[in-house]
This record gives sequence, structure tokens and C-alpha cells, in this order.
Amino acid sequence: MCLSTLRSWFVASVIASSGAGCAHAGPGAGAPRDPAAVRAAIGENLARFSGAMKRADAAAIASLFTDDAVYMSSAKEGFVTGRPAIQALFAARFQAARFLEVTIATASVQVEGDAAYELGTNRLTVQTGDAPPVTRTGRYLTIWKLQPDGAWRIHRDALVPDPAQ
Repeated sequence: MCLSTLRSWFVASVIASSGAGCAHAGPGAGAPRDPAAVRAAIGENLARFSGAMKRADAAAIASLFTDDAVYMSSAKEGFVTGRPAIQALFAARFQAARFLEVTIATASVQVEGDAAYELGTNRLTVQTGDAPPVTRTGRYLTIWKLQPDGAWRIHRDALVPDPAQ
């Protein structure tokens, strides 16, 4: 299977598993959303995420995810499913390392009803024990889902590290 076919399959499977395209009940369901307002809300959540990473606050990070969120990272095999499991993953990470710098930059946001698809880049400076800090960069695809309380939360999150330099 060629790389472009594999990439297309991956993106299609992430979108299909997000529940996007399904009918949503409730007032305003499926109504057009202001892309600028959605991007601003996502930006506020990314600032919360970055701050929580630097404070090693796993509970604050988990609060940004939906109850049934799925998190994929190259640092762990398979999928991490559900807010409690995501919180436990980050708590374990914070016991192993300190995140000194966390920069998350949104490249694009596409809004489709109650879902928003965000592409972006990240830059993390991490220190493990007394070792010198290491800076890593990567890309991500995040699917945000509008909640009944009006908050946008992470529903699916897939990270791709950049090749080692």
C-alpha cells in the first residue's frame, strides 16, 4: 500500500470514528458555526492545555477532552480511550519528565456542524531527570466536538512526531 493511500485511509478512519456526519439532536444541532469564534475557542483551550503541561496538571488536561475521547500518540501503542485513561497517561508522563516549553500552533480549522477539524504543529522542550532538555517537534490532527454546555472539547487527537534531526 503506498503512503498516500495509507494516509488517506488513516484520515478517513479518524473522521469516521469521530461521529462527524451523524445526525445530532438538540437545539441548533448542525447549525452553521462561526469559524472565527470556533478558532478562538480552540485557541483558548490550547493555551489551557499548554499551561497545564508546564504545571504538570493531568486533571486540567483531561478536562479538555470529551468523556469518550480517543488519544493517539507515538509514545504509546494503540489508543487511549476515555477521559480517565487520558488523565492517567498524562499523570504518568509528568512523573517521568518535566515539560519546560510547550508551543502549539494551529495551522487550520475547518468547522462542520458540531465538529471542528484542526491541523497544527507543536514544539515541546522536555527534561527527564537531570538530563539536558530535549526539544521535539511534530504535527497533529485534532477533532473538536461541541458539547451541550457550549464548550469545545477534544474528541479525537492524533500526534505525529517530526523525524529526528
